[in-house]
Amino acid sequence: MFIFKIFLTFILLSIVFSQDPELLLEKGQNELASGYLLESEQTFQKALQIDPSFAPALQALSKLSLHKGNLKKANEFSIQAVQADEDFRDWSLKIGKISEQIQNGNRNVQQGLYEEAILEYEKILKIHPYFPDAEFYMGLTRFRQKDIENAARHFSNALKIYPNHAKARKGLDNVTKQFLNIGNKSYKNGDLSKAIKFYNKSLEFDPEFYLAYFQLGVLEKKQGNSKLAISNLNKVLELKPEHDKTWFTLGTAYESDQLIDEAIVHYLKAIELNPRYSKAYGNVGKLLTEKEEYAKAEDLLKTIVQIDPSFADGFMRLGLLYIVQEKYKEAINNLKSSVQLDDKDYNKFFNLASAQNKNEEWSQASISAQKCVDLKRKFGGGWLELGIAELGKNNRTRAKKHFEEARKDREWRELAERKIDEINNPAKYQK
Repeated sequence: MFIFKIFLTFILLSIVFSQDPELLLEKGQNELASGYLLESEQTFQKALQIDPSFAPALQALSKLSLHKGNLKKANEFSIQAVQADEDFRDWSLKIGKISEQIQNGNRNVQQGLYEEAILEYEKILKIHPYFPDAEFYMGLTRFRQKDIENAARHFSNALKIYPNHAKARKGLDNVTKQFLNIGNKSYKNGDLSKAIKFYNKSLEFDPEFYLAYFQLGVLEKKQGNSKLAISNLNKVLELKPEHDKTWFTLGTAYESDQLIDEAIVHYLKAIELNPRYSKAYGNVGKLLTEKEEYAKAEDLLKTIVQIDPSFADGFMRLGLLYIVQEKYKEAINNLKSSVQLDDKDYNKFFNLASAQNKNEEWSQASISAQKCVDLKRKFGGGWLELGIAELGKNNRTRAKKHFEEARKDREWRELAERKIDEINNPAKYQK
């Protein structure tokens, strides 16, 4: 019985509350002060439904409109408030003063009197600190002065007042993109500290600017800081989970850390988001080949070269897959396609020469290996394959000369010296 009485009292109070414009006004003002703009607007409108001439609610809607940067609507509600009650004329005059100051500020901007314009906008904010347009126009003025940092600050302030301010959002996007571009240029020029500074500056004003996190991730990845790279790239996915480039770059970071299964998962997600993501296909194909999952690798790589017949690396990955399986003819066919599509990559000619040597196509291997070393003279692998091809043609003197070139490359020295030893001491290697 006691519980029923409490429930009944609650119902009665709710009815009374919902029918009292004064109580609704108080409720709406509390909602507005807490930043619940939509809820406060609905509450003020409920008060007016009960009493259409309730001037305090009309004034409250005027203030709410001002908070949303809608000066026109704020003026309309202020006029209605005066029509309902002359005591609210002072507020209407204040709205008129704001309009006048905005006009004065904009006129000064047009005349190049930027600091005078700033003073007009600042006057508004001293009296109405919740009016986002004053901050927006200050940002626009600083932007015209090419003071992008202060422009960003004002655009950001406008959005703090009213997060849905479309013009301030556009302004901030333009500025943060400039920070990003400065960072990218610095990165390309090798000034990494400056690049990091401007990427972080864009995030200072717009913590949800996912491209800045992405570039920080790329930068850290290239510097070998995989943990920092992964941290920044995961922030991108929190903001933009469909960003395929981030999934791919995360894959490369995990691959660098030898977390192969994690890398494959991220590459496959990139492919899911972008079925034509050639590099992701290529990287998965490479890793599946290393895991000896040849059938999966073959299916994946065949798919991408069908989707993108111009993807030279896809044909190269297929060629390498077939080499591992000792399917040399298939390897050669695909590697020939790769060099036809990209005849500037020494590595592709190296792989082709290797497959041709393994298939005892000495003359063709010699041509491919020569193209390899023509593109990169100091690459020992190219000289080694060139030597193997000449050795296959029984040109031992020429082969030895090529092996001597190969041994100049530290990475290929051991193999080159063994080949030289085979020529100098053939009996040692007879079965």
